[in-house]
Amino acid sequence: MPIQLCLLVPLADGETVRQSLIQSQALNQDFVPTRVGDDLALPIYREHLCEEMEAMYRTEHIEIKQSPASMNPHLRMRDAILPMIQSNEMLVQTIPKKWERLGDLILFPKEAFRGPEWEVVLSEKNDIFQRIAEALNAKRIGRQQPILNDEMRSSQVELLHGDDGWVEVKDNGLVYGFDATKVMYSSGNVTERHRMASLETDDEVIIDAYAGIGYYTMQLLVHTNAKHVHACEINPNSIRGLDWAAKQNDVESRLTIHPQDNLVTLREMEGCADRILLGYLPSSEPTWRPSVHALKQRGGTLHIHMNVEEERIDAWEEETIRTCLGYAKELNRKWKVQSSRIEKVKWYAPRIRHVVLDVSFSSINTAS
Repeated sequence: MPIQLCLLVPLADGETVRQSLIQSQALNQDFVPTRVGDDLALPIYREHLCEEMEAMYRTEHIEIKQSPASMNPHLRMRDAILPMIQSNEMLVQTIPKKWERLGDLILFPKEAFRGPEWEVVLSEKNDIFQRIAEALNAKRIGRQQPILNDEMRSSQVELLHGDDGWVEVKDNGLVYGFDATKVMYSSGNVTERHRMASLETDDEVIIDAYAGIGYYTMQLLVHTNAKHVHACEINPNSIRGLDWAAKQNDVESRLTIHPQDNLVTLREMEGCADRILLGYLPSSEPTWRPSVHALKQRGGTLHIHMNVEEERIDAWEEETIRTCLGYAKELNRKWKVQSSRIEKVKWYAPRIRHVVLDVSFSSINTAS
């Protein structure tokens, strides 16, 4: 049997972790998960494994069986395509082995099925994506495109098979809905979404300054005792998904959607919030000042997302806290740092980390 890198998790956690690995494209489905004592060995792609998952469980190279063709989705897809490409070895080598599944929609990487030889095949075999969908037990096929460099980070998914891009995704006991051709969905942020679900937010008023379709908003509303969440979102396509999810998850009464520039909303809510989420990349810095002003007089917590060079993370944390204390001083708020910690979500690029700084402030005159 071949030796493959695996993540070993307790059997009780096996299915939950397997689903998380699928969402983050870290599960190597060319091989069969195998029981090893009281653990389940899940074959993985290390480059897609988030740091939190690697820290929580151990990894080992172990002998593991290859998936049979009937179970291996890549082999099923290859078998469906082979007759249509006449076993062209170059094309066989470029059949994608990784993709993202969003409900019944399969999203291939942007380079999949590209090039002059693929163009010839696709022009002659116009049912190829239908066959791929059948092989992968899906109804629709799409191809990723670069995210637009606009203020809404709009998706540019190209739909190759199917009528529309609306998908519904279940995650951690709740459901999201969105049009994948118009809205970005980040499967790789699963650990951060679930971390939001575990926060102690009893009776808190929370602002999600970059709500999107409700990645973090829904986790807070469904799984914590937050009093109310104010969700800021300017993209009408994201607002559609956010409103849909609120109804489906039965949390409408505790949610207010602000369909405007978040800088306007944050100014309007000065002194109102116990906690603010600043989940925007590569940098949420334009909203730091109004977010500090939107926290209550006695202080509160910011969750600041940022892309930072690995070697600069500690220095960036200190600089950011110092900057936020400076903004508090503008309002004559005498704050101290009650607590701070860095969450390393994932690698964004070589040497660049997506990190989240959790920093809580309190009044110097308030007992900790």
